[in-house]
Amino acid sequence: MYMMRILGTFLCFIPILSVLHELKRSPWLMLLLGVNAFVWPTCAWLRAKHSATPLDTELQNLIIDAGAGGFWIAMMAVNPLPSVVIATILLADRLAAGGFRLMRKAAVALLVVFMAAWLAQGMSVVLNVSQQTLFATLPLIAIYIIALSVLTDSIAIRLRHKTRELERIAMMDPLLDIANRRLLEKRIDHELGKLQQACRESVLMFIDIDNFKEVNDRFGHKVGDAMLATVSHILHLATRPTDTPARLGGDEFVILLPNTTLEEAEIVASRIMDAAAVMDDVAEEAIRCTLSIGIACATQSMTSVTDWLQAADHALYQAKRGGKNRIFGH
Repeated sequence: MYMMRILGTFLCFIPILSVLHELKRSPWLMLLLGVNAFVWPTCAWLRAKHSATPLDTELQNLIIDAGAGGFWIAMMAVNPLPSVVIATILLADRLAAGGFRLMRKAAVALLVVFMAAWLAQGMSVVLNVSQQTLFATLPLIAIYIIALSVLTDSIAIRLRHKTRELERIAMMDPLLDIANRRLLEKRIDHELGKLQQACRESVLMFIDIDNFKEVNDRFGHKVGDAMLATVSHILHLATRPTDTPARLGGDEFVILLPNTTLEEAEIVASRIMDAAAVMDDVAEEAIRCTLSIGIACATQSMTSVTDWLQAADHALYQAKRGGKNRIFGH
């Protein structure tokens, strides 16, 4: 806002000064124009910087800018070219900065100050636009519009980056560096769609930490969270970039393995179980970690994410029922 205000007041200064000079206005008025162009931007910046509510103060500054624009339009005796350009830029800026509400307030400030100053000047109107004023206004039209476009593009790029970051955060588990249920279901749905179009195998692996509640009850949530983080790390190491390891909730994890056979998935599951078996120290506590893993292959009858998850959950149940610390696939 500071740099744009400096640029805007400077570019407005040139055509306004040209008209004031042609109308032989008072030197004091030209001095006031200089203050508005070269002192006010820094005053506005300091005013917002030291305010308890900088955004609200900056919005007030934008309305003050509009009022100042109305004053100078009156002082130029409503010279059509610079008056229309300045009023249009002021209102368009306010629309971009604060929507129609801010633009309405700015329009009111511009009109009120304009009417007061214009009446005080005897309602003079000069419709002739000299060649000097024409050329003095051109930089305002060209340079400011380009600068505003560059600024708008810069803000749009930053917003896109921020949106992507927020989407990534929304798709990740808040405790672990792993996908959450929302992202998992999105990936599963996408994979089911691909399986309908191509003949290939994909599997869903359901993983549960055995006796996790007992660990939490005995050692506390700090140790439980450390165990979850370790298992999450193991899943990342054991899977490919094309796979999606995710936390479904609690101590339940799911891995989507596209283009993978049941035999290949069982090898991955064995690797995960072996890595978990050597985890005997979690957050300075001696703990033996075992996993139960259920694996479900996608079938043509599966039409929804729920179907595949239920099949993997059923496989996990079979692994648990068989005595835990084992793999069951179908």
